[in-house]
Amino acid sequence: MSRVAALQLHTLAMSDSRIDHYLSLAAKGGASVVVLGEYVINSFFNDIIKMPKSMIKEQSEQKKSSLLAMANRYNLTIIAPLLQVKGKECKKVVAKFSPQSTKYEEQNVLIDYPHWNEAKFYSKKESFGIMSFSVDRIKFGVIFGFEAHFDRIWAEIVAKKIDCVLLPSACALNSSSRWNELLKMRAFTNNVYIVRANRLGKTKFDDIESEFYGQSMLINPHGEIENSLDSNEGMLMCDIDKKLILQARSIWKFRQKAEALLGLNI
Repeated sequence: MSRVAALQLHTLAMSDSRIDHYLSLAAKGGASVVVLGEYVINSFFNDIIKMPKSMIKEQSEQKKSSLLAMANRYNLTIIAPLLQVKGKECKKVVAKFSPQSTKYEEQNVLIDYPHWNEAKFYSKKESFGIMSFSVDRIKFGVIFGFEAHFDRIWAEIVAKKIDCVLLPSACALNSSSRWNELLKMRAFTNNVYIVRANRLGKTKFDDIESEFYGQSMLINPHGEIENSLDSNEGMLMCDIDKKLILQARSIWKFRQKAEALLGLNI
């Protein structure tokens, strides 16, 4: 059994008091892993594209130092999407801060709609891959919200033998029902847990105001939403049960079939 805390927050202020408060609560509640939503460390994309890169870098660097210190202080593995600025390039990555190490993985597939075009702004990743790690005998994988749409990503989840997918997101535009159905299907057909951490806040797309609605959730390997938050700031504690994962795979056998299709028979 492993416990994950999903934090549902607006973009953090420069002060560390709020994130420190939640990380302290997570540790006291028995969490080993904490996941933040997209654009919580940095401002949302519509603001980012108007910022000097020096300001983007300052946002990221300040929080990187703080999260590493808090990972050590509370003995946590912290998963946090953030932006890396190197020269003229800006990369969208997920970071893993733990007492043992700090690692980064770039997003594989970037959204490229006319009203929200990350692919045009961020640098393109050179090679495919997802972040994975193990805590409390659970194998975790991390993907960005937009990547949940693509079968190639889920093939990698199978290939890496992931038990629980951590999914930071920034979902808005009245998309709640679609996201619920997509993630329930992905959890069910891959027999994995999904912990989705969605950000809060407001933005405008083409002068239309939209709200990031939260609804962070835990979906079990049977494709059922076990628990979720509403549209308010908060923390969702999620228990990841290896026995339930094995039960779902024994009943439905989707994972074994997927492994066989990939030539991963064990």
